[in-house]
Amino acid sequence: TSIKRVNADWIAVIPYAFTRSNEPLVHYDHQKKDHRWWGEGRQGIEETIKQAQQNGLKIMLKPQVWCGRGWIGSLDFEKKTDWEKWEKSYEEYILPFAELAEEKCIDILCIGTEIKQSAIKRPVFWNHLIHKIRARYSGMITYAANWDEYSQIKFWSKLDYVGIDAYFPLSDKATPQMTDLMDPLEQVLSTIEKFSKQHKKKILFTEYGYLSVDGCAGKTWELESNLNSLNYNPTAQANAIQTLLECCSKKDFWAGGFIWKWYPETHSMKRGLEKDHTPQGKLAEDILKICYGKM
Repeated sequence: TSIKRVNADWIAVIPYAFTRSNEPLVHYDHQKKDHRWWGEGRQGIEETIKQAQQNGLKIMLKPQVWCGRGWIGSLDFEKKTDWEKWEKSYEEYILPFAELAEEKCIDILCIGTEIKQSAIKRPVFWNHLIHKIRARYSGMITYAANWDEYSQIKFWSKLDYVGIDAYFPLSDKATPQMTDLMDPLEQVLSTIEKFSKQHKKKILFTEYGYLSVDGCAGKTWELESNLNSLNYNPTAQANAIQTLLECCSKKDFWAGGFIWKWYPETHSMKRGLEKDHTPQGKLAEDILKICYGKM
């Protein structure tokens, strides 16, 4: 497969649910077919797991909630009752995947992704959720904290890895060279290393990656809303990925990382994804092959 060709031995499988910014519900139907992309529904997830395992790939199952017209990390409710409704709905979404992870011998289960306000303000809920997941799933679990969130999470002791979505801003240069990125990245990694030692947990980059545009090693969240006006720059993307992998691979506290994003279709460049995070069909794909081959 294309994944094996870049020497990757893990994939993250993501069944997307969605929530509206002002509605205390998580929408995901485990039984019925709907208008989701096939690979995000229950049937598609199970088939993807099957194919990955047949090809010798290990799996992180990463149920993730998309928030319409906003970022899930900004989801917040004033009323305690609204939080409780959302949490009940989230449990109904995540717990069947914990059972699926046990049934399919999944290697890692990620119990949430960038749900910043909830994770910081409602740790009691997350502690109870982790207990319920442990009762259903015997593998390793993590939580995917946004890069500016992980230090505020209070339930790392209950998990096997500190999970970080590693979109740390490093440089605003249009085409930063590796020498431009190494020092700021090493400063980030030094802070992460101290955190790892403090919590006695290895760090897993539950996501890492860069858009293929000018300035991609800067503030990704700002670039995403201005893609049309930015220049396509596969060299910047490749330089950033190479710097991250070469620096991190030397760190004992680093457990590895999952590139964002890899599409099942091989012709990603034909789908209007030239400026997307995907490295497929770009210079970064060769970088992945070389760096992964050394790990």
